[in-house]
Amino acid sequence: MGALTALVIKDVKQLLRDPRSLTMILLMPLAVMAMFVAGYGEEKSTIPIVIVNLDRGTASWQLIEALRTSSTFSIVAYASSIEAGKSLVQKGVAYAAVVIPENFTYDVSRGRSTRIITILDAAYATVSELVWQWTVVSTQSFMKKASELYGTFYIEVQEETVYGPKVSAVDSFTSTIMGILLHLVPMSLIAVSISRERERKTFEQLIMAPISSWHVVFGKFLAYALVTVADLAVTLAFAVYLLGVRVKGDLFSLLIVSLLMLLCSLAMGLLISAASRNQLQAYQAAIFVFIPSMLFSGFFRPVELLSPDVQLVSRLLPLYYFFRAFRNIQLRGWSLFDVSWDCLTLGLFTFIFLLAAVRVLRLKVE
Repeated sequence: MGALTALVIKDVKQLLRDPRSLTMILLMPLAVMAMFVAGYGEEKSTIPIVIVNLDRGTASWQLIEALRTSSTFSIVAYASSIEAGKSLVQKGVAYAAVVIPENFTYDVSRGRSTRIITILDAAYATVSELVWQWTVVSTQSFMKKASELYGTFYIEVQEETVYGPKVSAVDSFTSTIMGILLHLVPMSLIAVSISRERERKTFEQLIMAPISSWHVVFGKFLAYALVTVADLAVTLAFAVYLLGVRVKGDLFSLLIVSLLMLLCSLAMGLLISAASRNQLQAYQAAIFVFIPSMLFSGFFRPVELLSPDVQLVSRLLPLYYFFRAFRNIQLRGWSLFDVSWDCLTLGLFTFIFLLAAVRVLRLKVE
C-alpha cells in the first residue's frame, strides 16, 4: 500500500506540474456538455421541404397549413411542377418535396380516395424516414379536421426517392465510418510523433542536425502520408468490393476526396504534436479537437438542422466538407467538379495547418 500511495502522489504531482494536461482534464467534460447543449439541447429545428401544389384548391391549402404547423417542417419554397420540386431537392435546398396532385380538393370534397406524393432525398436515410413519418402524421391530422367538412375519405401517401432505390444502412453510414478512420486515427497517430521524440530524448539529435522546422514538419508529414495512404486504399476497397457499398459517383473522385481528408488530418495532427510537450497532451488534444467535429460536422444530424450559431462553427471544421463531398459523390453521383469547393477548402485547411505547425515548432530543448 505504501508503494501504491507513492505512485498516486507522484502522478498527482506530475499533473499539477503540467498545467496544459490539467486544464484539458478539467475543461473537457464541461466543454463536451456545453457543445451538446448548444447543438442538440433544443428541439426547435425544422426540416426544410418544398411544396408542389398542383391543385390550389381549398383542401390543398388546408393540408399545407397542417404541414406548416406540425413544428417539424419548414416550407422553404413552392414549386410549380414536380420536376421543379425534384430539382430543388437534388440541389439540396430541401430534404423532400410534397406533391399535392390535381383534383385533390374535388376528390376530398366528394369523399373520394386520393393521395399525395413525397419525393425524398434518400442521401440522408434518417431524415428521409423522419419526413415520411411526419408527413403521414400531418396528413392524418388534416383528415381528422377535414372529415367534419367533407365527409369520410382516404388519403394514400406514396413514397419516391430522388436517387433510385432506397439507400441501405451500410451505404448511409459509410461516410461516417470513413470520417472516423480518416480523421481521428491519422490525427492521433501523428500527434504523438514529435512529443514521443521529446520523451525518448531523440529530439536533441534533430536540434543538432543542420535542418529547420520546415524539414521536420514536412518530413514527418510525407512519411506518415505514405504509410496511411496505403491503409486508405485498402479500407476503401474493402468497403466497396467486399461489403458491397454502393458508389453512384466515380470511385476515383471518392478516393481523391478521402485522400484530401487524410492529408488534412495529418497536418492537423502535426500542429497538435508541435504544440504538445508530451504524448499525453497530444492524445488529449487530438480527442478534444475531434469532439466538435463529431458533434457539429454531420455525424448524428445534418448540419442544416442545427442551430444557426453552431452552423457557423461547422464551417470551420474540415470534416464537415469531407462529409458533404463524400456523400454527394457516393450517394448522389456527383462528380469531382461538383464538389470542387469542398476539395479546395480541405486543401486550404491542410496548407494552414502545415504552415502553423512550422511556426509553432521550436528546435530547442525545453
